[in-house]
Amino acid sequence: MMAILAQMKSFDDVHLHAGAIVGWQQTYDQLSTGPVQTALKHVTGERFQIFQESLNKRVVQRGVAPPGRLCVGMPMCSGEPAVFQGKSLGTESVTLLHSSQEFFVQAAEGMDLLAITVETARLEDLAARDFSDSEMRRLARVSRLELRQHVLQNVRRRLEDIVAAALHNNALPENLLEDSTLECMLDLLDHRVESEEGRAGNHVVSAYLVKQCQELALAHYDEPISVLELCERLNVSRRTLQRSFQSVTGLRPVEYLRSVRLNAARRRLRMTCANEVTVARIASDFGFTHLGHFSGYYKTLFGEHPSETPRH
Repeated sequence: MMAILAQMKSFDDVHLHAGAIVGWQQTYDQLSTGPVQTALKHVTGERFQIFQESLNKRVVQRGVAPPGRLCVGMPMCSGEPAVFQGKSLGTESVTLLHSSQEFFVQAAEGMDLLAITVETARLEDLAARDFSDSEMRRLARVSRLELRQHVLQNVRRRLEDIVAAALHNNALPENLLEDSTLECMLDLLDHRVESEEGRAGNHVVSAYLVKQCQELALAHYDEPISVLELCERLNVSRRTLQRSFQSVTGLRPVEYLRSVRLNAARRRLRMTCANEVTVARIASDFGFTHLGHFSGYYKTLFGEHPSETPRH
C-alpha cells in the first residue's frame, strides 16, 4: 500500500510538469512562445488523486487516463476557452475520462485545472445507492457534464481545502481524504443526473438517521467518520442522508457532525484545567488535526476562541 503523497511544485518545462503527475501516461507540448511557468499541487493515494495545475502558456495535452479510474476535470480559463476532445469548454463544463480512455486537450494560456480521479469500482458501489441503472449507464458513456456555476465553485473550494489540509499535514488518514474526494465526485455526478422532481422524505426516518449518525460520530470522535462511511454502516444512500440532515437540522451532514464534535470538545475544555490538558490536545482528541481550523470553526460556532473558554 502506497503512502499518501502530497506535493506542491513549480516548473519551467511542460515536459517535467507532465511527468510529475503520478499515474498518468501523457505528453505536454508547448505552443505559445516565451518562458513557461507552471504550478502543480497534488495529493495521491492508493485509490484516489486530486491535482491542480496552472499553465501560463498554451499547451497541448495528450495521453491515456489511468486504468480502473474515473477522472473528472474542472477547468478555469481566464481568456479563451480550453478544448477537450475537439469541443470547446464553457465556464460550467466538467470533463470526464473513463478507464484507459485516450484524451486530447488544448489548454489555453492561463488555464487552471482542478481534477480528481477515483477508483471506478468503489465509485460504482457507492453510486449504486444514489443512481438508477439507467443513470449509471448514461454516466458510463458521457465525456462532459454541464453544471451550475455555484455547484462547481462549491466543489472546487472543498477540493482545494482537502489539498491544503494534506499539504499541511501528511499524517491525515488516507480513508478520510479518499472519502472526501469521493463525496465531491458524487456531488458533481448527482447534480448532473438528479431529477427535477423532489423526493419527499419521511420525517420520522430522517430524525432516526440523524440520531444514529450522531451516535456513530460520538463513538468515533477521535477519528471523524465520513459521510460515506455513515451511508455504508446505515445502508442508506447519500441522497437520503443529505436530505434527512437538511430537513431535520438545516445543515449538511459534515457541518452538523463537526458541530457535534466541537460541542464535545467545548465540554471537555470546561471540565478540565489549562495546566491539565492543552487546547491542542483536546482538538486532536476530537479529530481536529489542524489547530488553526479547529479554532476557526470553534470561534464561528461559539463566538469565542477555545483559549477564551472558561476552564475548570
